[in-house]
Amino acid sequence: MLKKNTLIFFFAVMLSGCGGGSSESANTQSVPESNSSDASGNDSANNSNDDSGSSDDSGSSDDSGSSDDSGSSDDSGSSDDSGSNDNSGSNDDSAEEEPSPPDISTSVSSDTYQAGEKVSFSVNLSEQDAKTSTIEWQQLSGPTIEITNDLTVEFSIDENVSALDEHYHFIVTVTNEAGLSSQEEIKFSVIKAMSEQKSARLLHQATLGPTYDEIQTATGKSYEQWLDEQIQLPITYHSPLVENYPDRDEPSQINRIDAWWKASLNANDQLRQRVAFALSEIFVVSDLNTSLSGEPEGMAAYYDLLLEHAFANYRDLLELVTLSPIMGVYLSHLGNEKADVERNIRPDENYAREVMQLFTIGLNELNLNGTNKLDENDEVIATYGQQEIEGFARVFTGWTFAYSARWNRPSRNYTLPMHAFDDYHSTAEKVLLNGEVIPENTNAEQSLAIALDNLFNHDNVAPFISKQLIQRLITSNPSPGYVERVAAVFNDNGDGIRGDLAATVKAIYLDNEARGLETPLAHFGKIKEPLLKAVQFWRVYNTKSLTNRYFTWNLPTTYGQGPLQSPSVFNFFRPDFQPGELVDTELLAPELQIANDAALIGIVNTHYADLVWRVAEKHDELNENSLYLYMQDDHELINMNGLSAVLDKYDILFFAGNMSEEMRQALIDMDEFFATRDSYQRISNLVYLISISPEFTLQQ
Repeated sequence: MLKKNTLIFFFAVMLSGCGGGSSESANTQSVPESNSSDASGNDSANNSNDDSGSSDDSGSSDDSGSSDDSGSSDDSGSSDDSGSNDNSGSNDDSAEEEPSPPDISTSVSSDTYQAGEKVSFSVNLSEQDAKTSTIEWQQLSGPTIEITNDLTVEFSIDENVSALDEHYHFIVTVTNEAGLSSQEEIKFSVIKAMSEQKSARLLHQATLGPTYDEIQTATGKSYEQWLDEQIQLPITYHSPLVENYPDRDEPSQINRIDAWWKASLNANDQLRQRVAFALSEIFVVSDLNTSLSGEPEGMAAYYDLLLEHAFANYRDLLELVTLSPIMGVYLSHLGNEKADVERNIRPDENYAREVMQLFTIGLNELNLNGTNKLDENDEVIATYGQQEIEGFARVFTGWTFAYSARWNRPSRNYTLPMHAFDDYHSTAEKVLLNGEVIPENTNAEQSLAIALDNLFNHDNVAPFISKQLIQRLITSNPSPGYVERVAAVFNDNGDGIRGDLAATVKAIYLDNEARGLETPLAHFGKIKEPLLKAVQFWRVYNTKSLTNRYFTWNLPTTYGQGPLQSPSVFNFFRPDFQPGELVDTELLAPELQIANDAALIGIVNTHYADLVWRVAEKHDELNENSLYLYMQDDHELINMNGLSAVLDKYDILFFAGNMSEEMRQALIDMDEFFATRDSYQRISNLVYLISISPEFTLQQ
């Protein structure tokens, strides 16, 4: 019996031990060893029956034998104490999702805004993330906007801040309580769309004279959009338009002038034509009473050079102008030889002087804003002296017509860049600006490259050229700040490139002073050049002859100027000219240098002949070689909609929306005088009065 009881007890103990070991083994697998000290204790328990049987951990009679404590069933509860259920709970924690970044999105009310509109954009979060996360905005581009890290950003665009289109780029970062972040970006643009009046004002400055259709087409575009489109347009070259007289073998000077009219009146690339015309008054050549009058194809090729490089790099333009045989003949460095004492030859200094004085740096050292630098005695500082003139004169030796068989047998090709003959180039040392020296025995091409780089990189070039372009295109008296802003772009277009004329031209037109976005200057604007006044009327009224020829002799006599027909290298007028009325001021009015009595009388008579006598619809029969203006559209407008509609159109077309009440009343009075005449008589006299009015003569 005892033996039987002993066996039963032993079996019970063994069964109990096996069950406990099984439980410990399960807990050890479910809890990583490195994360639970209890697990390591259980491992020890598995290795020691004494430890596993300890009353504290595995069901001592005090803890687990009490019926109040649920008796032996608390063996599983002892497993709770040993952490089996807790470890099972640890499994629940490890199965939960890891903390994740906030879920965000962004919205913007439009991709494109107009100036004056309200902009609204936001970051979208869940309700919980919005309460507990931090929001950080970072602005990468566009005018700076003050943001207070709100979910929604709103601001209004001030249309009078800048003429530049604005391109905004923001990044928003949202960080939750767990320190995890998400990012999104927002991009939109603000387009400075032009009103009818603003487009008219820009086109008066940026074309050879706008038509009404061109103004309407530009309206609604931004300033930048119109300028960029113009810069990208194909070039309207003049050379292909040079045609011979009937039954003649070669063209003459009048055929070159004819080509200029055809291009100027009909070209779509009006900005390029206007800028090239301005450049032609800086890099002056002339076939007026010179040997170049017999080289119309070469003269047209020179003008094409200006057209082609109007938006290119100034350094390239300077080189091509220097090597142009037209310029070489005009300023006598074509065929210029090195010194020869026995033959009494010295290098010609003509081009050496003018390339410095007129084409690059001017006479005095300048600040970036175009004002003169002064020495310690408050005196201006000369940019060059005789030593530099002689140095550059040596540079420009040894050059003659392209593809010449020999130096003394030139090809006389006026359309291709000059070539060098090193035997006739001075190999002497050449002193340039700022003390730079071209060493002895440097050949012609190397000397030219070094010399032009020396000129191009002089500090004066940016303010000197920028100011002259502003004067030719926008205003005779730009503020120093305006000059400095444009000169800074000339020095660096934003990509580290110096001399980018496209960027420089855009800076001229988009500057706040040009666009009237600053406090207007009382003296802002310029006198319209007489030739350009005529061009606008001819463009507006589709002036032409039946033979499609523009034979206009004696333009310098008629208007005081003609294309590439200056009386000297100093242009028709100097950029620093002051008429007598302004000598006691600092103001300039360059165009008034040609406004003498004879020229003014001639211009008044010419406008009358063009606008009153040459209206095609007033003639029963047209002379095939005469030029006529066609006014059918305005004739219909005044008949259908009355005088007021015509004057509204003329306000935009000829005055860029700035016609004064006095001018409008003068036109009304003029129309009353011709009230009994036909509509063509009424229209032609209205336009004639506009042509001679001071308001039309002033470009603002």
